[in-house]
Formats: sequence, C-alpha cells, structure tokens
Amino acid sequence: MTTTAPPGSFTAGVHDRLSRLADDLPELVRGPVRTLIAGPGKFARPRLLAACAAFGTPDPGRLVRLGAVVELAHLASLLHDDVIDEARTRRGAPAAHTAVGTEQAMLAGLACFALVGTEAADLGEGVAGAVSTAVATLAYGELLDVERAFDTAFPLPAYLEVVRCKTAELFRLCCLLGAAEGRCGPGETDALVRFGAALGVTFQILDDCLDLSPSGSGKPIGTDHALGLFGAPTLYALRADRGGELARLLLSPSFGVRDLPEAHALIKDRGGLEAAARLAADWHGQALDALRGLPAGDPRDRLAALTTSLLDVPS
Repeated sequence: MTTTAPPGSFTAGVHDRLSRLADDLPELVRGPVRTLIAGPGKFARPRLLAACAAFGTPDPGRLVRLGAVVELAHLASLLHDDVIDEARTRRGAPAAHTAVGTEQAMLAGLACFALVGTEAADLGEGVAGAVSTAVATLAYGELLDVERAFDTAFPLPAYLEVVRCKTAELFRLCCLLGAAEGRCGPGETDALVRFGAALGVTFQILDDCLDLSPSGSGKPIGTDHALGLFGAPTLYALRADRGGELARLLLSPSFGVRDLPEAHALIKDRGGLEAAARLAADWHGQALDALRGLPAGDPRDRLAALTTSLLDVPS
C-alpha cells in the first residue's frame, strides 16, 4: 500500500516510523493498521509531544520514535473503539471491523498495543513506565464508558472522570514524554502535564458535540447516542428535561441516526449545547492558565497556536 506522509520533517519521520513498524506486523493484521496510518489524521498527539519537547533540547531521532509510540497507541484505541461503538466509518473510509471483521480488527488493535510496549521498552525504563500506566488508564476509561451506557442520570463529575481516563490521559502522556525528552525542569514539566490533561478534556467535550451534527471531519455521527453514550451537551440537556421528552427519545429501542435532528433540537432547546460550550471554555481556560506558567517565547507561542488548531476540528 502506498501512503502519503503529512507535511513537515517531524511528522514525515513519525509517519515513516509507523509504516516501518506496521511492516513488521503479521500479515493478518498488517492491512487494517496500514490503512489507518494512511488515513488523513492530524497527527495531533505526536505534534503535541514535539511542541512540549521544544521547551528543552530533545534528541530528534528519539523524538520521532516517541511520536510514533503515542500515535500508535491512538491508532490501537481507534481500532478497538470502532468495534465497541459499532462505527461504520473512520477518517472517511470504512472502519476496520467492517472491512476485515471484528476479530481481525481487535487483533490488529492488540498488535498495535504490543508494538507500543516494545517501542517504549526500547526507549528506556522511564518511557516504558509512563506508557504502560497510560495504556492501563485508557483501558479503564473504556470500561467506565461502556458501563454507563443508557444512563440518562449519569452525573457530570463521573462523565469527566471517563473523559480524563479515556481521552485526556493520552494528551497528558504526550506532554509528559515531551517534557522528559526535552529535559525540562520540574516546574515546566508540571505545567505541561497540567496543560495536556486540561486540553484533552476540552478536546473530548468538543468532540461530543460532533456526534450531533455532520462536521466534514470524516467522523460518523450519531454513533455514541445510538449506543447510549451521552456526551456533555446531552447530559446537560437531560438535567433540564423536565417533561422527559428527550430521555424517552434517547431510550427508544428504535432510536437511530434519523432521530438525530429531533434530538439535536431538544438538546439545544434545553440549553445542552450552550452548557457544554461553557464547560469546554472552562477547561480550555485551565489549559491556557497552565500555558501561561511556562516561559514566554517561541515554544510557548507555537504550543498556543497548536492548541488553537487542535480544538478546531477534532480527529
């Protein structure tokens, strides 16, 4: 399969490393992984890692390998998420499980996680420990997410705990690994880690809003709602759903994508979208507060610019 690397020497290097790692996978699972690598992703997590490392003096070769580790962990989670969420598409193409079957897609995800562990171990004990902790947290977050399905009274604090584990943890890991590779001091490292965790929560809240309407990002709509996985806008709206109309619609056995316009209207009418926007703004503010704790200069400016681009259209 011919793939096209994203522009930029760093992202091109990460893409090349991912392709080389995928080539070493067994033939049974190589195809789904290479398809995801070739997809139009934004390489958000490797770019975040590199931006954090720029506060110090990273080794370029190690930085590329670290970027591949975090992107591969992300791809592994996508393979498994699409099976659990029954998503039909991913990045504008058929999801792996629809193309090769559920078992093969799950094996491909496991193979990616195995590669993540191998690469992390080869990069050193500190990297291996941080990555293994993050992967365990991601898995725990996925379990929390599945357990809360169709809970129309799911509390907002519990939702945020799911988000911190399932999404923000990988953002936090990128910042931690970047700071470590850049040999940043304790103060800078702490600020970068807090920044990454808050950015990840913001990212997921905004992503939840995309489940309600088309975005042009290749993200399938309605998947989360059809599985009873209600994001911030819906949870806020359900709290204001005095007559129970929204809850009845969402819990209807026949609920599907065709019902999204009605659900969207009810959620908007009950203030769910506005409340979610305020929540995202609050977490974005926390990320910016952490950013302001870093030394002024080009690295901070570039990290701020990257933050703006990442929160434009999640991928």
